[in-house]
Amino acid sequence: MSVIKQVTAEQSSELLVGHVQSLDPAEDNKIFDLLYEYETVQLVQGAFSRKVQFAGTHRAALYLEEYGSGSHNFGHLRGNRLACCLPISDTGANWWGSSLSVGQMPIAHSGRTIHATYNAGQRHIVMILDREWCAEWLEIGSLGHAVEINTIFDYNKSPFLQVDPERIRRWTYRLCSLLMQVSLGNDETRKAMFEKELLTAARSLLEPGETESLNNSASKHVVEAALTLMDVSEPNVLNIALLCANLNVSRRTMELAFRTIIGKSPLQFFTDRRLCRAYIALRKSDQESASVTDIALSYGFTELGRFADRYRKIFGELPSETLRQKSKKFTPAVEI
Repeated sequence: MSVIKQVTAEQSSELLVGHVQSLDPAEDNKIFDLLYEYETVQLVQGAFSRKVQFAGTHRAALYLEEYGSGSHNFGHLRGNRLACCLPISDTGANWWGSSLSVGQMPIAHSGRTIHATYNAGQRHIVMILDREWCAEWLEIGSLGHAVEINTIFDYNKSPFLQVDPERIRRWTYRLCSLLMQVSLGNDETRKAMFEKELLTAARSLLEPGETESLNNSASKHVVEAALTLMDVSEPNVLNIALLCANLNVSRRTMELAFRTIIGKSPLQFFTDRRLCRAYIALRKSDQESASVTDIALSYGFTELGRFADRYRKIFGELPSETLRQKSKKFTPAVEI
């Protein structure tokens, strides 16, 4: 039985995470037995190795892999799944007989044969989604563009998708960070966050490239929906990816909407809003019974040094000074 099959049951409703290192190509063929049916061929005698860090549910999987020597992979995805590969360190890898050009992302689906040759040092992160589940979410475009999965993952089309290089770079970083976050636990909240962040990544990476502007009406709709949802969910915890997934819009659409209506990115706006709320809490608190640390943490600021620095830039004083100077009047410049 494969390593991942031992920890990831086909019908599991849990988020399961782990890591594995393989030094034997025969064993390596079994590692992803649940997700793929393929063969790993060692290209350098006595030097094979592959490290894999993974997380997954029955609907979505994410894994980061690094090759210690040359190898060739041949096979296909099991079930009815989609896969996107985001290169991190491309050492001259070869997919379907071709190397990657700038902005190209290898994609695959069940039914398409995968051919890939990797050299030592190759690193990439791979996102795999259940096709029907993904299509159900992404083909709804009530606020942003609908993503036609069947059009993108067409057997007769190129297995390479052209994506803005900066978008690939950002999502590579975010998905690697997601793997680190979910390794800290596997409760229902983390499972929901994991699945929705992968849907957000898929929408942002796969959506049509023409999403470069939104009119005021569409932008206002997105911003108002985001504000409402943030307030009724966890107003003091900022997670833009979850917000995008719940509103079924791409990160790009969210960014454009906020910059059109507010003139700031959603990250900047919600951070400033939480800072204003922390300011009000500090002004109202009794110095004897409250602390800056407790109030900062209650508004989602875990890095106290960065919190104090950003706070001083906006309000002209340190949080501790606000707590001590309750008589000082100040009107926050950021709408809350």
